[in-house]
Amino acid sequence: MADIANEPVPAGDAAGSGEHALLQPGYRRWVIFVLLLVAVMNFADRAILAVLAQPIKEDLHLTDTDLGLLQGLGFAILYSVLGIPLGMLAERTMRTRLLAACIAAWSIMTVACGFATNFATLLLGRVGVGIGEAGAQPISNSLISDHFRSERRGSMMAIILLGAPVGFLLGQSVGGILASQWGWRAAFYAMGVPGLVVALLVAFTLREPPRGMAESAISAPDEKAPGFLTVVHFLWAKPTFRQLLAGFVLAGFAMNAIANFVLPFYLRGFAVPLATIGLLFGVVSFFSNGIGMLVGGFGYDRLVRRDIRWAMWAPAIALVLCIPAYAGALLARDLYVSLGFVFVGNLILGTHMAQTMATMQNLAGPRMRAITAAIVALMVGILSAGLGPSVTGYLSDLFAARSFAGGDFFARCPGGRGEDGMGTVLDTACLVASTHGLRLALLGVLAVFAWAAFHYWLAGRRLREDLYFPPQP
Repeated sequence: MADIANEPVPAGDAAGSGEHALLQPGYRRWVIFVLLLVAVMNFADRAILAVLAQPIKEDLHLTDTDLGLLQGLGFAILYSVLGIPLGMLAERTMRTRLLAACIAAWSIMTVACGFATNFATLLLGRVGVGIGEAGAQPISNSLISDHFRSERRGSMMAIILLGAPVGFLLGQSVGGILASQWGWRAAFYAMGVPGLVVALLVAFTLREPPRGMAESAISAPDEKAPGFLTVVHFLWAKPTFRQLLAGFVLAGFAMNAIANFVLPFYLRGFAVPLATIGLLFGVVSFFSNGIGMLVGGFGYDRLVRRDIRWAMWAPAIALVLCIPAYAGALLARDLYVSLGFVFVGNLILGTHMAQTMATMQNLAGPRMRAITAAIVALMVGILSAGLGPSVTGYLSDLFAARSFAGGDFFARCPGGRGEDGMGTVLDTACLVASTHGLRLALLGVLAVFAWAAFHYWLAGRRLREDLYFPPQP
């Protein structure tokens, strides 16, 4: 059954209309639905560590630097590096089978994280999750590009990107509730199982499309895919790609810093239980990110029809506008006021994602798109998802140590709490210093959004000239 489901389908549908069988509306809706489920599990397995970060830190006596490495470089290095060979493999093999294998791998490693006993073993588990997730985005982007033409890719990317807020809602709310009832380890165990079900759906229900199908420029099955360096040279010759990549990396640096440390910030700065803030923040993230991504996909697509350069200019404006919203969230003293600012910031920031990913695909040829997504994932993974949380964690520890007046912060405040137990005078001083340090670190990274916006504006200037168009017969 798996072999039948994954065999490439010949051109022409059963009715002989000339339209490819895999371009039928019902099947394309199913493809989007399944890829949305893939994205949901992808982000749920990432988000669960964010909501469990504080109890893990206290249980295993970690520092914010440790948390930054676990959520940043520890996850991102192999996630990013392996995206290149997996992207190249996706250009040469059946993408649906490869995607199913990647989902199964990261789901199993999520369960393995629950068995960690110290920083090193938890780091190994996160590395394993990163290995599995490395193939998800390159393969998904490539499949979408072969099912939808360029003018619809922004909208379809927006639907797939809904997996981020849904996944964060699932990971943070369910993870917080399970951790509150049975401990943080149980949350990892429970989150790994649904991913295996999604892997089966991909393996048994998706079929491999011909390359270039949506553009009626189907590649011959034996056509040789271009090498990695060929793709790099092709993309790097386009000023739009260089500027867009720089802007996306910088925006991702600040976005990942906020995403991975905002829940520990709330747990330290506000007297709120883990399950409560996990659910509250999950709901806020779901609606704000979801609306933002849909606006960025469908709404910006309307602007793009007037002038293609709005695909870059609209995200540039959004990146500037999100700065005061996040600053308000970090400076507010009331929990619900702070969450209101986060809602606005997430909504504005979320609009830049779909058009960025669609434009990256629109710059590349049909047999370059998985590698293109992998190249972008490599840079974003290491410099954004890797360095963003890692640098923020280091700065948080640095600022916390400087603001702590009771001696050696790290010796007297293991895990950010007082060495003489919770609820003591020392513990309160430790918590205040830890909260202050994290607030300053997060405020500092907001300036990076403005830097990113500048590169998006530059990318828009040459976008018309740099788009890929299939050769005319």
